[in-house]
Amino acid sequence: MEILINTKFFSKLSIQDLGEKALELGYEGIDLCVRPGHPIHSENVIQTLPNAVKTWQSQGLSCPLVTAPVSMIDPDALDTEGYFIACAESGVPRLKIGFWKYQEGEDYWQVVERARRDLDGMVKLSEKHGVQTCYQIHSGPCLGSNCAGLMHLIKDFDPKFVGAYPDFGHLALDGEDWAMGLAMIRDYISVIGIKDSLYTPQPEGQSPRFKPCFTKVGDGCVDWQQCLGLLKQMEFGGPLTVHTEYEFDESIIRQVGYDQKSPPNVEQWAREDAAYLRQVLSNI
Repeated sequence: MEILINTKFFSKLSIQDLGEKALELGYEGIDLCVRPGHPIHSENVIQTLPNAVKTWQSQGLSCPLVTAPVSMIDPDALDTEGYFIACAESGVPRLKIGFWKYQEGEDYWQVVERARRDLDGMVKLSEKHGVQTCYQIHSGPCLGSNCAGLMHLIKDFDPKFVGAYPDFGHLALDGEDWAMGLAMIRDYISVIGIKDSLYTPQPEGQSPRFKPCFTKVGDGCVDWQQCLGLLKQMEFGGPLTVHTEYEFDESIIRQVGYDQKSPPNVEQWAREDAAYLRQVLSNI
């Protein structure tokens, strides 16, 4: 299991500097956000990504995953196929797409049916270009907010072309028993999201009494010894991608996003996260 750093909070770095920063912080590879405001985005991804991957390879780094904007869920949108083309030409085997949302009052199963039609279009692009579509578990009103919900979306698709992307921080908020959840998606697991989370008390009189929040790996509710141990028992050998989300109020993120705000102490804690994961992995 190699440890990657997600680049969402390193958007100001050049391609060369990004690689140097990943190495400095103790990472083996890059989970590259290809999004507006980043060095590589939808308008230049086909031209720029192949050389970027070669640069990182020359630095001793891998790039096994590209992360698209959270809005990229339409297989027929003008930009969508370009991401698959760029990944294929760069040798990046996985592309994380966006999230389908549920709105209060909707018929859940109709929402799932519509999403599965769109996912089928993504699968066709995966088959065409040989790049796996990955869908991340995300707490809140997203389809696939836990392992059971994710299976509503991806069941019966070919795991070669659709990968499950469990995220332990989100699972700690909206999940189920660790072993049972991972068993549900076992055949699909492709990449693991590394976050930690907990519920923190709000001031007296505020509702709800506790709010979801992300924190350093090891400081939250995730049982890392058990979770990584379960992956080892399953002989999982894919990447672990650290998202460096620290002291973020998840309820606000669900409403307005990150707004490019960088977490406090992001480099120090990212370095400590990588070291913590290696320590746990060495003891399982």
